[in-house]
Amino acid sequence: MIPTHRGTRPLALLAAVLALAACGGGGEDDGQTNYEKGPLPPGTKEVAAAARLQPPVRSESCYSSPVRIVFHSQMEWDAFWTDDRRGCTPPPVPGGIDWTRDMLVYASIGKRMAAEDRVSIDGWGIRNDSLIVAIRRWMLADGCPGAIPTGPNVPQSLVKIPADTTHPLRFSEEHRRLTCDEARS
Repeated sequence: MIPTHRGTRPLALLAAVLALAACGGGGEDDGQTNYEKGPLPPGTKEVAAAARLQPPVRSESCYSSPVRIVFHSQMEWDAFWTDDRRGCTPPPVPGGIDWTRDMLVYASIGKRMAAEDRVSIDGWGIRNDSLIVAIRRWMLADGCPGAIPTGPNVPQSLVKIPADTTHPLRFSEEHRRLTCDEARS
C-alpha cells in the first residue's frame, strides 16, 4: 500500500485559504509563470530553490490524477507510477536523493485544459505535532479565454524535504482562481 497523507482539518484549511486569498496569496511553480506570492501558513518556511526538483515528464497516456503524496523509498516511488490507474514506466528518481535523509513530496492537479493552471509546493515546517506542507494551486477563472496547451498540461510539483517519520503529515492548501487580467499578464 502506498502511503498517501491527506488530512487537513476542513475549517482550518478554509480559514487559511480565506486569509491568504484576502492577502492576495499566490506563488510560482517552476519559474515559468510568476503569480503573486502571499504569506505561508504559520510555522512553515519557504522551500529552498535547491530542494525544488524537476517533476517527471508526463504524457497523454501517463500522468497523475490529482494527488498529494510523500515518498519515503524507491519502492514507494516505483509503486505509485506503475499503479494500474497510471500504467506508466516508473520515471527515475531525481539525482541526489538519499532516502535515509530525504523524502519526496509530490503534488499534481491532473490533466488541465488551461495552460495557466498551476500547482506548487511552496513551504514546509513543524507546527504543534504535525509536519505541514504548504501547497498553492491556481486555476483560470471560468469564462476566461485561456491559452490552449500545446501538449498535455499536467501541473505538478516535486520537492525534497528532510525525512520525517515521527510527525503526522498535513497538507495546507491555498486555491486561487486567476482573473482574466491576471492570466494575461
